[in-house]
Amino acid sequence: MARSRRGGPWLSWWLLLLLVVIGAAVVAARSMGRSRSEAPRSAEPTLLAVRAPTDTPPPAGAFQPVVLAATAAPPRFATPTLPTRSTPTLGPSRAPGAATPSPTPTATRTDMPATPTPEPARPTAATAPMPEAATGASVALTFDAGADRGYAEDILDILLDEHVVASFGVTGQWARANPDLVRRMAADGHLVFNHTLDHRSFTGTSDNLGGLPAARRRAELEDADALIAPLIGHSTRPYYRLPYGDDDARVAADVQPAGYSHKIGWTVDSLGWRGTQAADILARCLKLAAPGAVYVFHVGHASQDALALPQIIRGLRTRGFGFHRAD
Repeated sequence: MARSRRGGPWLSWWLLLLLVVIGAAVVAARSMGRSRSEAPRSAEPTLLAVRAPTDTPPPAGAFQPVVLAATAAPPRFATPTLPTRSTPTLGPSRAPGAATPSPTPTATRTDMPATPTPEPARPTAATAPMPEAATGASVALTFDAGADRGYAEDILDILLDEHVVASFGVTGQWARANPDLVRRMAADGHLVFNHTLDHRSFTGTSDNLGGLPAARRRAELEDADALIAPLIGHSTRPYYRLPYGDDDARVAADVQPAGYSHKIGWTVDSLGWRGTQAADILARCLKLAAPGAVYVFHVGHASQDALALPQIIRGLRTRGFGFHRAD
């Protein structure tokens, strides 16, 4: 009992000392935590939560492990870097953004002739004399087709564009060689008339072949009609034109029995068949314009009638003329 009372004070002192040590440790720990919290944040690593890869999603409510990856925090006002775009190449001699070089005076293009071939000068209606206007009057445009295919298709296109009806004298041989054009002539509303089989002069005046007797004259028209009629859907009777315009006192009586009674002549020859230039053809045709005039042109390549035709039509219209078929 005496030993127990003697050790009581010593035990109290030991307990007091233990409490002082524990208090000092707590104070020291708080001081260290405060100093760490006041350190600059930029020096600390940023912890990013990255989900561990997995092939199958975990069941609902299951614990998902997280891997912490430390990355340095980016500066607050850092300027983002934009991706660069590639600039398309403008050509072997010009870099992107470079000034366009001045053309070299001596440079020539390789995709075109160095010296282009000039086109024939197209006539203008303004250069032709203007006679007194003939409002309400009309003229007939006729075209002979007996040589080559020539500009026949171009002439048909011009007439179609200008809304003009005309008349075509076609030989049997030309119809045999160009059936598509003969069909189009009729389909476009033009008159197709008989210009004999092979353009043989009935009198021999122009071809010096001695002329033709009555039976041969009729045969020239009948043989041509046999080739032309199936293409236009009807006979060419009673319309015909004599080759070269060669006529005599017996022609009308000789061809009448074959059904040909309406001879189509002309009052204005363009002279295109002679090689006259388009400007001169235009001036001549407008100068000789008159009510009821019948013009004769040719479709062959030797003539520039097709080149002058658009201006002839417009010039005649300006002067008050309309157009009709030769029938």
